[in-house]
Amino acid sequence: MKEKTFSRAELYDLVWGQSLNKLSEQLNVTPQLLKDFCKEYNIPLPNRGYWTQVRFNKQVVKVPLPKMENGHIKINLISDVTPKKFKTDYHKRAYELEQQSNLHFQVPKRIAKYHPTVRNSKKLLEQLDESEDIRFWEVSQEHEVLPIHTDPKMRSRALRFMNTLILVIEAINGNIVFEYGRCHIQLFGQKTEINLRQKYHRIREKDKSGWNRESWQKSDKLEFQAGPSFRQKNWIDKKTICLEEYLPQIVAWIEKDCKYWHDVRAEQAIESNKRALLEQKEKAIKEVKEQEMTKFKTLLVNTKRFEKANAIREYIKTMEERNTMDDETKAYLKWARLKADWIDPLIDIEDNILGQYKDVIN
Repeated sequence: MKEKTFSRAELYDLVWGQSLNKLSEQLNVTPQLLKDFCKEYNIPLPNRGYWTQVRFNKQVVKVPLPKMENGHIKINLISDVTPKKFKTDYHKRAYELEQQSNLHFQVPKRIAKYHPTVRNSKKLLEQLDESEDIRFWEVSQEHEVLPIHTDPKMRSRALRFMNTLILVIEAINGNIVFEYGRCHIQLFGQKTEINLRQKYHRIREKDKSGWNRESWQKSDKLEFQAGPSFRQKNWIDKKTICLEEYLPQIVAWIEKDCKYWHDVRAEQAIESNKRALLEQKEKAIKEVKEQEMTKFKTLLVNTKRFEKANAIREYIKTMEERNTMDDETKAYLKWARLKADWIDPLIDIEDNILGQYKDVIN
């Protein structure tokens, strides 16, 4: 660790001499830490877009350093000599979340006013303590109760932990959701199941007859679980670190899990839309093919009808040329000519029928 000391004027010149991102890299501190110091010592910062205007040689306004009592005070910035390394991306995200001034991960020793969800759960859990017949899962089916499974002795700590967690989740635009008797944290439109319990240790012993027997021994450790059973992530009290200190990691892991499933669902939605468009296109092509085939079949049928109608007319013409035309033959040929018109696709059959029986209709 290395400590650097600046006066207000020196830090003012630094933050107005280059962007916070570049300055933070030089000093090996986070931009948020620089902002916090500037706010504490009343040092104005450039407005958004200031450095863009400078880059394009536009006129800018530099806010003067206001006077302050004890203005000669020295500001100590403690920076890391080497960049901080992280085990995973979610550990890095946990560190970033911890640096945000609007997120309060410190679990208080006392809470005067609980979050409404925590307050309601506290009442329901106290009712469960007084009843021996009602189980937690029965209450969770009818009421929105946080999954806190501890004895009354550890209840206060568990409630304070959940209260802090909920406030942080809401500060990053998340919320608590209850479904089917289970509790979830929702971020990015996706849900991750959570559970807080008192750790029990399984003890295996042999009785006098040599049979193995199991019993459960209650511990004074809290364990937080996130995710479904098949890929559950858990954090537990240890000798060197308590569960409350894992809060940034817990929030970062839940955020990562919800973001992952948000991206998966988004990709699935894109693929689903692609399949729907492809199916719609294939359906349209199929309809066009079916329409073409129907029209083609109709063409073949009409062609045969037209050929038959002309064949009948040729037959009638031949009969008129070879036979002596008596009244019966004339009537027959008239009828035959009408029948040729019936099957001719170029002539409206209905009009022909009405014309044939016009005398009868009238």
